[in-house]
Amino acid sequence: MKSKIKFILAGVCALALIGSNASAAEISGVKLPDQVSVAGKSLKLNGAGLRQATILRVNVYAAGLYLEKPSGDGEAIANSDQAKSIEMVFMRDVSAKQMAEAFGEGFDKNCVAGCTELKPDISKLQGLMKDMKKGETMAIHFSSSGVEVMIRGQKVGSV
Repeated sequence: MKSKIKFILAGVCALALIGSNASAAEISGVKLPDQVSVAGKSLKLNGAGLRQATILRVNVYAAGLYLEKPSGDGEAIANSDQAKSIEMVFMRDVSAKQMAEAFGEGFDKNCVAGCTELKPDISKLQGLMKDMKKGETMAIHFSSSGVEVMIRGQKVGSV
């Protein structure tokens, strides 16, 4: 189970937080909170990034990575048992199908081991996606027990 969580975390981080720094809690006009609460734990903003799509580099969402213990080491973050959360604020309308396809493409591009075994979990994650409107939020919470998906502040499921 831990390796599945690490892979999903790594894939989502690759989609959301490439080359970011959390010195400010605002990215492209989207304000991100300095901390969030997940499962009774206070997580601090560790990094922020912007997901862009197409050759036109259209802004899709701003995202923040929240950790119990700040770190600049991506591998250490993925391998740690600490609670983690990726909080996304959408900057444009995105369909559930587009989100599911993005997760699938990220999986296909980044999976190097155990891909067949992980495919059902990625499919389940894809099935949790909903149509998102500009300004709406999605959060993916990581813990030792699994991955929980929150959309518009409501839990929609877990993997």
